[in-house]
Amino acid sequence: MLFSAVFLISTVSLAVGMTTTAQHGHHHSHHTHLHGHHSKPTHEPSIGESFVFHYDAMTHTLAVRTNRHCYLYMLTADQQTSVHTSTGLHAIEKSIIDMIDTNSPTVAVTAQDLTTMRLSHAKDV
Repeated sequence: MLFSAVFLISTVSLAVGMTTTAQHGHHHSHHTHLHGHHSKPTHEPSIGESFVFHYDAMTHTLAVRTNRHCYLYMLTADQQTSVHTSTGLHAIEKSIIDMIDTNSPTVAVTAQDLTTMRLSHAKDV
């Protein structure tokens, strides 16, 4: 028991002695450097994602723009009613985001296709 107490005191004295240095002349502050191989803390990259939604009441289409793509989603009759409430709109937006995330089948359309679609709905009104 006495030996372990002496060993502990000696170890603490040695550790304090190793971390204390005498200052000579001018002292400039500096960052503490660890010598030898060590790992730096990892920095997790920032992640940004955005979805912009626009509901067109004339065509009952919800347009969704992401960072890279645009999607058109034709609302069902029930969704055409619920899109006018915050809760309903958010539920539709969440389901569309889920479809985008799961790579649901999509159909590519051109700008001309969109113009034609818009004009055909305008004639129906």
